[in-house]
Amino acid sequence: MSIADSGAQPQSPDVASAAARRGALAMEAISISKDFRLPRGQILHAVRQVSFGLYRGAVVALVGESGSGKSTVARLLAGQEALTSGEIMLDGAPMDVSSHKAFRRYKSEVQLVFQDPFSSLNPVHTVSYHLERPLRLHQASGPGRAGRPGKEEIAALLQQVRLTPADQFLPKYPYELSGGQRQRVSFARALAARPSVLLADEPVSMLDVSIRLEMLGLLDELRRDFQLALLYITHDIASARYFADEILVMYAGEIVERGPAEELTQHPAHPYTQLLVASAPDPDNLGSTLRAGGQRDARPESAGLAATGCPFSPRCPLADDHCRREDPALLRVSPTRAAACWHLDIAAPEVLAGSQSRPDHGGVGT
Repeated sequence: MSIADSGAQPQSPDVASAAARRGALAMEAISISKDFRLPRGQILHAVRQVSFGLYRGAVVALVGESGSGKSTVARLLAGQEALTSGEIMLDGAPMDVSSHKAFRRYKSEVQLVFQDPFSSLNPVHTVSYHLERPLRLHQASGPGRAGRPGKEEIAALLQQVRLTPADQFLPKYPYELSGGQRQRVSFARALAARPSVLLADEPVSMLDVSIRLEMLGLLDELRRDFQLALLYITHDIASARYFADEILVMYAGEIVERGPAEELTQHPAHPYTQLLVASAPDPDNLGSTLRAGGQRDARPESAGLAATGCPFSPRCPLADDHCRREDPALLRVSPTRAAACWHLDIAAPEVLAGSQSRPDHGGVGT
């Protein structure tokens, strides 16, 4: 996130999402921004003019360091934070959380899975309670429903997340489960609402490295089985390449690069994306990256945040006075890729060369 006195990144260009091939548009963020007021009159621009879509059956990854604004985006999409500006559309209609009833109806369609599975589960309640409650809240008025959900229906949720036999887990409390088992319960609780959109905020970062691939495999299976529009939030660009259809790279509240996951990680255009890829132990061996545990910190010790101009300029080896004065807009470098940098000709000449060889390259330039 960044503290700035004025200015916002211009709206995203007309770039097609690589995730759109999977299915219909389920949710769209249109130039959403979130500001927080700090002491002494300062304004924290946590999210600035962010636009993207989530598609049924597809995974869009939002990648960036801690403090980049990723979790704030998730809370905005979940209706847990009020927008400063912009609009969120769900199935073509504006998000409505104006009343308790409207918020519950919205949450039936949009569920958020948190990073820490222990703190997101109530320690004084059993697994059975955690699953029965959302069934009652979100599905009690559904067709064929009457009274409390049955044991079979609750057990079916555990079977969907591979916690079997269900009878063994239903009476347990969160402290009696492993981290991976707790996160599976969190997934099952989200599925109880039968959502169309699932927002997963660093869902594997607090788990043992030995089970991260397994958990991502489970999420991928749930995405396919239920045609979920999935937003995968992570600091780990290697897992995003492994898991996502499209990657959005976020820095200081802005999207600085976006594109198909494989293409973006193989040929990153923005200097910050290049830094993220270089910080992964081996971007071409994703299994080793995930099993290695944790990520190297891509931030140099002298890292700072810009008040004006490009927010990455204090860390960028290509930054000049132009970068420090003006924040670049996202420029379309192909029908499915865009990057926000004044010096793409130096940072990624091969990406620009590829875009210029296409008949429709979107007019890259300043």
